[in-house]
Amino acid sequence: MKTAAVVSLSMIVAILALAPEAFGQNITVTNNLVFGNVFAGIPKSVPKTDAGAAAEFFVSGVAGNEVSVELTLPTYMNAAGLNMQLVFSQTDCAMDSSASPNQSNPGYNNLDPWHPITYRLGSTGLTIWLGGTAIPKPAQRPGNYSATIVLTVSYTGN
Repeated sequence: MKTAAVVSLSMIVAILALAPEAFGQNITVTNNLVFGNVFAGIPKSVPKTDAGAAAEFFVSGVAGNEVSVELTLPTYMNAAGLNMQLVFSQTDCAMDSSASPNQSNPGYNNLDPWHPITYRLGSTGLTIWLGGTAIPKPAQRPGNYSATIVLTVSYTGN
């Protein structure tokens, strides 16, 4: 019988303001990236389209302003000295700045979270989704694993 390890990611949000307009900017973590039960030796993916499990951020600010979005991603989760590998693919991120953001069909899809992404804020802001994959070892020990994702949003001046 395999033992389940409950896995989730905690998030820290950072804002880097490069222009005076940025002072009204705000980032909200709407949902943490949550893997739920993960079994030893069996990778578990959370797609960016999985509402309630994928990470979701909301960025508000001045509509029409161009922003640079940068994610600092962990490669491992930790629990009491134990590590579990984390993988983010080149298509694990999506964004939508429409008035009614659609996680299953976002306006800007299959984005590489490892590189800065430039996008314009919509009239209601910008929603960002992030998925990922937890890769437990065959003898991964159970625990509450966590890691930190840092989201930095800055105005480009455009």
